[in-house]
Amino acid sequence: MEQMSKNIGYQLKKIRQLRSLSLDDVAKATNVSKAQLAQIEKGDSNPTVSTIWKIASGMRISFSSLLQPPKEQFQKYNDKTSTVVSEEDGGYRVFSIIPYAPERGWEFYKIEMDPGVIHRSEAHPEGVEETLTVIQGQAVIHAGGMEELLEEGDTLVFSGHQEHHYHNPTDKVSILHLIIQYR
Repeated sequence: MEQMSKNIGYQLKKIRQLRSLSLDDVAKATNVSKAQLAQIEKGDSNPTVSTIWKIASGMRISFSSLLQPPKEQFQKYNDKTSTVVSEEDGGYRVFSIIPYAPERGWEFYKIEMDPGVIHRSEAHPEGVEETLTVIQGQAVIHAGGMEELLEEGDTLVFSGHQEHHYHNPTDKVSILHLIIQYR
């Protein structure tokens, strides 16, 4: 219950500040006293369901939005802690750096391709877009009737709803960054 009180306080304060409202403004809109609102924001009060409904109704927000834990102001990801999948006898390694989240609509990968490796990908659903950047080395991308050589620093955006493949034509490891956007 203590964590829920902290969540409610955090969310109430965040929404109030985003809307540039004073505690007096919120008290008038919700019929909850300024003193009680201050206690709730500090996490020192355990509001009743009735009080939470008054706040939600007065602020014109959902009840559940007040119960949500705070999202981190920033999140750190790296390939050391990410999930790794390998194919092509280990010569094609995909690190899921930032996993998909519906509110984001995309996911971010780091790809390592050994020399000469070709990785074939099935067509994704209609509306999927891939953004591929070469960080190190080179890659040849085949999609639809297109073929494009990418060198370090090059970025290619293409529709992923067709069969496509990546090829490392060099004698060194190539490193790519891939964003898959779902629409």
